[in-house]
Amino acid sequence: MLAPVAIGQQLSMLKQNKFIKVYLDLVLTSTYVCSQLKDYDSGNVIQRERLDYEKISDASLLLPKIKKILEIINIDFYNVVEPKFIFDNNYYIFVPDSLYIKGKEKTFLKFNVGLESDDYITTDSIEKLNIYNIYLPYVNINNYLIEKFKKLEFYHYNTVLINKIVSVSNSDSCHCFIENTDLKILIIENGEIFYFNSFSYKTLDDILYYTLLIINDQSFKNKNIPINIHAGKKIDEIKVKFNNFIKNISVIKNNNFAQVL
Repeated sequence: MLAPVAIGQQLSMLKQNKFIKVYLDLVLTSTYVCSQLKDYDSGNVIQRERLDYEKISDASLLLPKIKKILEIINIDFYNVVEPKFIFDNNYYIFVPDSLYIKGKEKTFLKFNVGLESDDYITTDSIEKLNIYNIYLPYVNINNYLIEKFKKLEFYHYNTVLINKIVSVSNSDSCHCFIENTDLKILIIENGEIFYFNSFSYKTLDDILYYTLLIINDQSFKNKNIPINIHAGKKIDEIKVKFNNFIKNISVIKNNNFAQVL
């Protein structure tokens, strides 16, 4: 007798949620998708969910992950006022302001990505570093979200990640971002991006190898640069392993939710 009442109460609460205005943030990568709901008036986080999965190489298989996370948070029972979509892929290139020419995005991107004649290309700005990020968005996912929410603000993951770092400080520094099986290494020198790249890894030894490879490159002059390792787990293990090989290192624990939220 109690179960039907509980279900009815739950449905009633969900229906009431339709009147709650929210910001929706979605983050999608090849190994996880996560969502964040924030109250529109207060800005307080209402709900966070994350769904991890085996690495996906076929981009067409990512849309079902977006649909699944939206189902998990019962998004249809909220009034989404500002939807934001942040996604990660390797279809991008950084171009300095001094070289960027509006309308010539395909000319730049073709050096990094095999392009089709009808590919849609767009750009983000990393203003503090005077750089444009030219990239291919996931058009099918964008279209789905626009159809569902009537509008959409979207960014490349690397844009948001780097903007977040330089908003705190753009002094000389090296940042290693560890997330599932992916590693990103960012080096800022003299207020510019000296190096940025992504790697796949299996062990902490792989991460250490890639980090040492980059910071020991002969073209990298500042050998005393602070190294910041951003990770959500194995914090103590990372400290022990890296301290044996690298000086001036800090391990920064994130909330294991998403580097960009």
